[in-house]
Amino acid sequence: MTTIFAKASGHGRCGVAVYRLSGPLSAHALKELAGSLGSPRVARRVSLRHPKESFLIDDGLALWFPGPGSFTGEDVVELHLHGSPAVEHALNGVLVDLGLEPAGPGAFTMRAFSNGKMDLTQAEGLSDLLEAETELQHRQAIDHYRGKLRDVADGWRRDLVIAMGKLDASVDFPDEDDVPVAIASGALTAVERVRTSLAEVLNASSVARKVTEGFRVALVGPPNAGKSSLFNKLIETERALVSEEAGTTRDIVSETVSVGGHRVTFLDMAGIRESSDSAVEMAGISRALQEAENADLRLLCYPASDGGLPDWLQEIRRAGDLVVRTKSDLGSFKDGMLVSMVDGGSVKLLRDRLVAYFGELAFPGLAPSDRQSALVQSAERILRDFEVQANLGAELGFEVLRSAASKLERLTGRIAPDDVLDDIFSSFCIGK
Repeated sequence: MTTIFAKASGHGRCGVAVYRLSGPLSAHALKELAGSLGSPRVARRVSLRHPKESFLIDDGLALWFPGPGSFTGEDVVELHLHGSPAVEHALNGVLVDLGLEPAGPGAFTMRAFSNGKMDLTQAEGLSDLLEAETELQHRQAIDHYRGKLRDVADGWRRDLVIAMGKLDASVDFPDEDDVPVAIASGALTAVERVRTSLAEVLNASSVARKVTEGFRVALVGPPNAGKSSLFNKLIETERALVSEEAGTTRDIVSETVSVGGHRVTFLDMAGIRESSDSAVEMAGISRALQEAENADLRLLCYPASDGGLPDWLQEIRRAGDLVVRTKSDLGSFKDGMLVSMVDGGSVKLLRDRLVAYFGELAFPGLAPSDRQSALVQSAERILRDFEVQANLGAELGFEVLRSAASKLERLTGRIAPDDVLDDIFSSFCIGK
């Protein structure tokens, strides 16, 4: 196994940069640079010097994690140094000379998985954690990283192993009229319990995945309807150009923010009207209509002083759209939610209403990735055939369960047929 190294704290200049080494040469590299290893898992101040030329690379902190008590399960060294490109260049050169190799993307996590420090679902949860932008995404990713999906999948697998043991036991009592039937019936109960749980996770995953994916909210309306002003208020920054001139926004302006813990991308688009002499404006209108069609939620913006909604806006209106009567300080029309840019309270009410809407459609839970969902779906589909196959013969039913269990082993990255056999013999004693 090679020894790898990488900067673990991002790129560019910074106050402190963290470098990670993992592999059999980690201890040798630390001793060559700092003169000694130091006590395990204790931060100490060190002066790192070039092993041959003796010049000082940097002063910093070093931590030594002997394997297997480390993130990767291997010998690991962490160096906390000044975030200087020159320090990074000098350190990288020395480490390569000592026989270490630069780490590729995900190399440390891959070693942690290979050494049994985490399963595949936890590794994928770690990836989600690194990408988390909002409070709800963080909560959901933490659960995955700590093994929530793995624990559920292990429970499914245990039930299937029990059912396999029951089928195996039924074969051992061919001359007993009631014993095989009773044992096989117990297997069917366990299988149905797993199937129900698989289906429940799949059905509930859509709301949890929406936490990860977030929402797209389109602001739709005619030119000069106050969409850009409302957009800026919702994202709490001056992102879109605001002007009294109609048609200022020609292209889509987007910004992703956290709203009540939800990841929300607001889209400020060209004002829509039935005709225009400008080819550029008509192109913007076309794009606006397309984006509005794909949005999770549309805010139909129309000035409070302009009477009822125009026919074209009524025509594209769909269930779930929220009518927002902008510039309510200039009019008193009472159809839809009134919002004034000079009244922060009305914008807050709109944000609160959006949070309530998002909260009904997305909340943290089990959110299998596409890979994980495909395996869960495959296992559930395989188990649909269990009763028919088991009635034809215990051996056929056993094969159905073995195939479904293998999908769950692939889900967590634990492919261990011998372990399945051990579970059968240890969890179900038939007295022989």
